[in-house]
Amino acid sequence: MTEPWMDPLSQWITRAVEAVSPSVVQIARQHRRGGRRLIDAVGSGLIWRSEPGRSLILTNAHVVGRAAEVTVLLPSGKRVTGTVAGRDRLYDVAVVEIASGPLPAATLGDSRSLKPGQAVIAVGNPFGLGTTVTMGIISAVDRSLPTPQGTPLDGLIQTDAPINPGNSGGPLALLDGRVIGLTTVKLEGHGLGFAVPVHLVEAIAGQILQEGAVRHLWLGIQGYAEVIDDNWVRTFELPADRGIVITRVMPSSPAEKAGLQVFDMIVAVQGEHVDTIGDVRKRLVGRRPGDQLEVTVLRGAELFRVPVRLEEMPARRPTRDS
Repeated sequence: MTEPWMDPLSQWITRAVEAVSPSVVQIARQHRRGGRRLIDAVGSGLIWRSEPGRSLILTNAHVVGRAAEVTVLLPSGKRVTGTVAGRDRLYDVAVVEIASGPLPAATLGDSRSLKPGQAVIAVGNPFGLGTTVTMGIISAVDRSLPTPQGTPLDGLIQTDAPINPGNSGGPLALLDGRVIGLTTVKLEGHGLGFAVPVHLVEAIAGQILQEGAVRHLWLGIQGYAEVIDDNWVRTFELPADRGIVITRVMPSSPAEKAGLQVFDMIVAVQGEHVDTIGDVRKRLVGRRPGDQLEVTVLRGAELFRVPVRLEEMPARRPTRDS
């Protein structure tokens, strides 16, 4: 039987699906009532690491909820019980361990070098129907979203690839089959989907496995990228013509304690140029509470360095309206 004709783009997509799908699982959260087993939620997961007799799966924290155990449906059709090793509700990441393997682990890509316009596929299990694929592009990188804690969730990948109920926790992958993110949320009515970059997911999962919890550091600012006037670039011999204008300083935050103000422009952190909030977040990776960070600020006609002592992000902060 001859293979059906496919255009080059379709060939790329099908090859990517064939590469990613064997690493995608279905995750069901259940409870018992009156002797019956009822399903609370169904989502997706990604086989991250696997060895004989043990595999680790990445998924969303909201998929596993508060459950200690979940049911995992493998691509082979086999159902196994998974133990929730831990979760991070801020970035919506959870790690599930199963006593099964070796299984086909996903091939991960470099989520730090993504460009808007790159084609991507989202693979998951929407509505509990089995493996489903949608396609789109990377609409933006380093996106920020507000959270119930009142602190922004930044560094996200924005995509127009449809993310349906049940896709949550599944992979976002490039057309070469490399996974670059874990889908997490969709803004209803706007057609916007978001994924946590895989390098950040791995860092969070590593903390969960090593320490049992995730400690998020924060500066306590919100802001946006802005072009710096050419005169100031020349006067202060700045390495670039963009910086971050601070639009909000959180009360009692490290930024407020250090004296940072609204309309300050951050041009560097630890001597390295930054032009997005995501860049600032990356400078916090690997640091601990109490570490000092040097923030270079342009305020009016003055350029100076501000030492900021890092703190762990509070478990919950009031929102602006509460």
